[in-house]
Amino acid sequence: MRCRSNIHTFEDEDFLKRMTQCSTVTFIIGLAATLVFAVVLAVAVPESFDGLLVGIFAEDGRGIVDYLFWIAWVAVALVVSLAAHELVHAIFFKAFAPAGTRVSFGANWKRGMLYACAEGIVYTRSQYLIIALAPTFIVTPLVVAAGLACGCPVAGAFAAVLHLTGCAGDWGYVHELRADPLITHCEDTSYGVCFYGDDEDCDAAFGEEQEEVRS
Repeated sequence: MRCRSNIHTFEDEDFLKRMTQCSTVTFIIGLAATLVFAVVLAVAVPESFDGLLVGIFAEDGRGIVDYLFWIAWVAVALVVSLAAHELVHAIFFKAFAPAGTRVSFGANWKRGMLYACAEGIVYTRSQYLIIALAPTFIVTPLVVAAGLACGCPVAGAFAAVLHLTGCAGDWGYVHELRADPLITHCEDTSYGVCFYGDDEDCDAAFGEEQEEVRS
């Protein structure tokens, strides 16, 4: 195999810029969707609306105290979702790796990012796609379900949106994979990820590029 590209997650400024832009767009769209959801819920099923938010305006409510408790609920849900996010990565890292593979966890506080890493393990393209996208499709609906179960559906929806903004890095990896169909394997590294292609495919692609240059 030959390395076709790599992403230094914490140092690649272009990647970080795209990730920030993706997170921002996700937050704006998600916030709008949450507001629409809150309005529909308040009109159609008012008894299911977040009790803590209702308490802000109700005569028997606690006003700002209820609002602070609602914010605290969102904050706790966000922290738990981010921890669960990395745990889900770790579960799939282990599932697709040889027996005895060690998965480590860490944080880059400068970038405000948590991470799980199975350093040195090479995964197939399809395996890495599953690893990258698993938290998006597993953790997000669980956060929404937790909101419903706790009687705070709007808080759950908003916490889920905040979790999705933290999935931008994973989506960046997926974008790299989709942009290059010749990538067949991915190696998880301490700095990010390295993408590989089979030598024959890479040589054929290089020959086509050279032919285009000559023409």
